[in-house]
Amino acid sequence: MTEKSNTSANQPQNDAGPITAPLPIGGRAAGDGAAKHGPKPRAVHDGPRHAKASSGKEGDKSPRSSKGVAVLVACCLLAALYGGGVFAFSRMCYPNTKVAGADLSWLDRDGAVARVRDSAEDYALEVSGDGFAWTYEAKDASEVIDAAHAVDNLIAHNEPALWPVRLARALLASPEKPADETSADAQSDKLPELDKIELPETFDRDAFLAGLGAAIDEFNATRAGTFDAAGAFDPETGSFTLSKALSNRKLDKDAIERAALVAVSTLAPRVELTELSFTPLAGGATEQELQKALDRANELIGTNVNLKMGGAVVATLDGSQLAQWMTFDEALNPTLDTEPVDQWVRDLAKTSIDTVGSERTYTRPDGKAITVSGGTYGWMSDEAQLVQMLQDAVSNKQIGDIEIPLKRSAAAWNGMGKPDWGAYCDIDLGEQHARYYDAAGNLLWESGCITGNPNSGNATPTGVFSLNTKTRNATLIGLDKDKDGEPDYETPVAYWMPFVGNAIGMHDANWQSAASFSNPRAYTWTGSHGCVNLPPDRAAALFDLISKGDCVIVHN
Repeated sequence: MTEKSNTSANQPQNDAGPITAPLPIGGRAAGDGAAKHGPKPRAVHDGPRHAKASSGKEGDKSPRSSKGVAVLVACCLLAALYGGGVFAFSRMCYPNTKVAGADLSWLDRDGAVARVRDSAEDYALEVSGDGFAWTYEAKDASEVIDAAHAVDNLIAHNEPALWPVRLARALLASPEKPADETSADAQSDKLPELDKIELPETFDRDAFLAGLGAAIDEFNATRAGTFDAAGAFDPETGSFTLSKALSNRKLDKDAIERAALVAVSTLAPRVELTELSFTPLAGGATEQELQKALDRANELIGTNVNLKMGGAVVATLDGSQLAQWMTFDEALNPTLDTEPVDQWVRDLAKTSIDTVGSERTYTRPDGKAITVSGGTYGWMSDEAQLVQMLQDAVSNKQIGDIEIPLKRSAAAWNGMGKPDWGAYCDIDLGEQHARYYDAAGNLLWESGCITGNPNSGNATPTGVFSLNTKTRNATLIGLDKDKDGEPDYETPVAYWMPFVGNAIGMHDANWQSAASFSNPRAYTWTGSHGCVNLPPDRAAALFDLISKGDCVIVHN
């Protein structure tokens, strides 16, 4: 039994018997006990045999280790990309970056400098708005920008450590309106002071400010810069309007000069003037407050009367004139003062109504131009009565026509300085000749004459007079200049036509020789006491033509 048992243990068995696996070369037994006590019996299984599952310790990789490697690789790539971006954007411009109108997107420092210089070569600045316009043109790029400094300053603010954020922001920004292309505005109260605005040393700041300042001064010279009724009245609408009031504002010179220099420093093409580019009115009152004040002022006016004389409109009293008499107090309350009406009427009479004694110029039908002043003929208003009429008109807001009350009237109204007579007798002292014209300028009569002797102090007075009367067979009585108690002369005449009171006039003078009437120098030795001597037959003819009230003009 024992021998048989040993034989079966060392030899292979049949399929149903146990098989002992040889020990691998260089391997070891399952344990020390196996070497001493013999091989450990293996279990015998019926049925098909299955391979034992791999333990995974030799040759196989787990999913967890693969992910770790991928993460490590990705981190290395991101680090490299970030580092590359930091390096790149410490030397180049972000996209959508512009300086002096030049697109510097993705350009390195040297390329950006060259492009800025090219763009600034034709730089011009326009300052405009509300009727004001001024233009500055640079002679060359170096005058307005240090291209290298501008680009270096730009790149210095790139914040390369934040390039992903800055790049995303630049890519998302609208390329249509970059910051340096928008127009500068003279309204900001945050504008730097003039000496704080950096510009190249080659920029002639003094010449720039002198040119801009002169243009602003010229513009402001036509504007009052104050809020008052006269400046707020619009003749086209016949009322006080806000737009008219605002048109008197002056430009804020300091703010505009600062805005213009800021524009040059950034090479912005325009400075657009806005409402805040002007100095405020009425201590900074709002437009709503100004409008309320103007509405109240409009309630006080309404008078619109035409002053007529001789069928013609001489002057008009309306809102434009009343506006001169309107005032606003500190609270913007309006007041209409009618006291100036008195002075207005006096000025009107002197310049537009009263022609008596004023200088007038006319051309005689024979072509001689004549200027004469003095005399008693013409228009003369009743100023006191007119003042009262106008004060009543203002109080009642009257609309319509007012006939000017007169103390004297003339044949026609043609305006100050022009003829206002109809038929007239022209006495030319230089020619010693008299002529009578009808209202149409037709010559009806003429004659030689002898006027007052200037050498004895009896020159005939010059001026525009009116014929006071016509008298036949009158006796002319002189003054008692020699103080003998008797008139210096008593001379009977057949035709007496006085024009200076009843003392000086035209009359027949049969004591003068016919030769004297044809000698233009005769009056210097045989002249009258001031009257105009005529040949008897010519005096008779004139007496039949001339009428009381006709104009008599005596001139040199």
